[in-house]
Amino acid sequence: MHRLTVPWGLAAALAGVGTVEILLDAQFSAAPAAPAAALAAVAGGMLLGAWRPVAGAVVVGLAFPIAVVGGLHGPTGAAVLGFFAAPAWAGYRVVRAGSSRNAASWPAPLALQLMASLGTWIAGRAAGSTVSGLGGQAWENLFFGLMCWGAWGVGLLARRLRDRADLLARLNTALDAEREARERAAVARERQRIARDMHDAVAHSISVMVLQLGAVRSTLPAGTPQAEMMEGIERLGRESVQEMRALVGIMRDTSPDISPGGAPEPTLARAEELVAEVRAAGLPVSLTVDGDLAGIPRAQDISAYRVLQEALTNVLRHAGPAPTTVCLRREPGRVSLTVDNESGVGTAGASPGGHGLIGMRERVAAFSGTLSAGARPGGYTVRAVFPLGTESGAVKGIRA
Repeated sequence: MHRLTVPWGLAAALAGVGTVEILLDAQFSAAPAAPAAALAAVAGGMLLGAWRPVAGAVVVGLAFPIAVVGGLHGPTGAAVLGFFAAPAWAGYRVVRAGSSRNAASWPAPLALQLMASLGTWIAGRAAGSTVSGLGGQAWENLFFGLMCWGAWGVGLLARRLRDRADLLARLNTALDAEREARERAAVARERQRIARDMHDAVAHSISVMVLQLGAVRSTLPAGTPQAEMMEGIERLGRESVQEMRALVGIMRDTSPDISPGGAPEPTLARAEELVAEVRAAGLPVSLTVDGDLAGIPRAQDISAYRVLQEALTNVLRHAGPAPTTVCLRREPGRVSLTVDNESGVGTAGASPGGHGLIGMRERVAAFSGTLSAGARPGGYTVRAVFPLGTESGAVKGIRA
């Protein structure tokens, strides 16, 4: 954008300065043709400089001989300013193809210096070749030469500074990208390390516990309540190991559509199985389902199941065998779950160091839902509401 705004802005500024100069200078206002023609060359050259900076500088240089031929003793003030602006713009704008150097713009100050010499020579011829006249011509040639080449150098310097700033910006962007890549690699390595630790320590311990439970169950008479309870705990332990392996697979960036080890998919459709497992563990619990639980978005479905699982686990942990009711309800635009027990004891992971309530709140908050957990007269209630159709980029990656 600056390719047009800079030269056109300079053209407008020089045209304004030249117009004021013609109106206020008595010499120019008495015979405005010559200064007006010189001003037209300056403004036109700057306009042309938007596309052809060197050619535009040549046109600006014509202002000097035009003014002298028109009867003036030298260039107008606007022309002098143009002799500085045109080579500076050419030095900034013209770049040799495939190079960051502006060597191709040197004809602009050279052309302006030649035009200044031509104008000085014409003025000298008109005034007569005297010694003082020759000295004045030499000084004007030196003055305009220094001005044109100095302005061109200023343009070169400005372009070099801009190119350097652009280079630094690109390097900074590349460094930021490299740093982010290293951070992502470090996170991936840490996830893999945690996954190995979980698999080697926790999963192994649970597997041993399941084997020991199976050995104990085999010593009990078949069909007894104790044997059935042990069988339920054993089945729950095996599913926990499978889910642990699924989580390890996710942390190792396995495909999210594959359930390693055949672990059942966490979903509210399995709420009856979850309630049966808790009931087999000794908790008197009943389940009520209101509405169709099919078609719930996967992320909300998984999170709702985990909240229900955590709430029932906390009932067992904190309230013991207290009568408990579970209500799942599908309504337009939302799904809700309520876990209510009759012990009056907090069941949301309120024990010191517990994270049950925090985890449930985080899962619900990820979907802009609501969670309430607190005591009521004669019991304790946990209620979570998940809005549907609000899955965002922040929660699309939720896994089992």
